[in-house]
Amino acid sequence: MMTNTAFDLNDFTEAEQAEIVSLVMDEKKKILHRKELAKRKHTEYLNNVALLRIAADYLEWLHVYRRGSTFSTFVDEFGYDSTLAKAVYEKIQTLNRVMINMEFQSNTLYGDVDYPKPPYSVETEDD
Repeated sequence: MMTNTAFDLNDFTEAEQAEIVSLVMDEKKKILHRKELAKRKHTEYLNNVALLRIAADYLEWLHVYRRGSTFSTFVDEFGYDSTLAKAVYEKIQTLNRVMINMEFQSNTLYGDVDYPKPPYSVETEDD
């Protein structure tokens, strides 16, 4: 039935053995579910970081080249050529609308562009 246990299953009745196996299988399912949720959350984090970086690059590019933001500009001129281009463009537009409505008490944030970067990397073995 079950091998490599810390106890001998033969010390238990068949009903107890079945209950032990059931509990172990339930716990295994819970562990795998938590692992999958953690992996999904990590993927969402990496996608959000990537989206913010793309958005920052695109908005800077728009400013430098004095271009208006359209989907064709995003793909053809900025060069974001991906099957996800439409979804990414829409998310960037949403981010841009939110940022336009943000107000800072002063213009000092612009001077903080050279803040110290974290010493760690966002890349993991799962990437």
